[in-house]
Amino acid sequence: MADSTLWVACLTAGTAIAASWVTSQGTLRAAREQASTAALAERAHASAQSRRGSYIEVVNQAHRMGALYRELPAVLAMPTGQPKEAAVEEHAKRLREVYGPFTRACDVMVVHGGQAVAEAVRDVFRDSRAIYMCLLSASTAENAGTTYEVAIRSYWQSVNAMVEQMQLEANRDEA
Repeated sequence: MADSTLWVACLTAGTAIAASWVTSQGTLRAAREQASTAALAERAHASAQSRRGSYIEVVNQAHRMGALYRELPAVLAMPTGQPKEAAVEEHAKRLREVYGPFTRACDVMVVHGGQAVAEAVRDVFRDSRAIYMCLLSASTAENAGTTYEVAIRSYWQSVNAMVEQMQLEANRDEA
């Protein structure tokens, strides 16, 4: 009988050790999966925050450019001559100062945004360039005012379309 008691004790101990090992492996696997899920969620959150910061920056820069563009009609309405040329040059200089940060913000958004947002940002950039070129030709072009009106309307339409695409992409990220 002592032999069977020892055998039962060894079997019970072995079963307990095996059960403990299986439980610890299951716990370890669950902990790894939980850590992996948490890391993925953290990366997704960080990516969304980075993208949001890029959205804000490009929209702010587009509005800074827009504020300077609103001053253009006064320059374009000036009579042809030295004062107009000086005003065009001064305004072009001011636009170039703001254009660098605008360009960088657009480039970052093209990288961070999805395809639709990247295309919308490219459209804003293209329309911005059209307004700048309108300013540069203002001292020689007779129809600069009309060209400007078309360009500024297109610019604000592209800014609005860009914001819409950003909103769609942000809502997709949150879902």
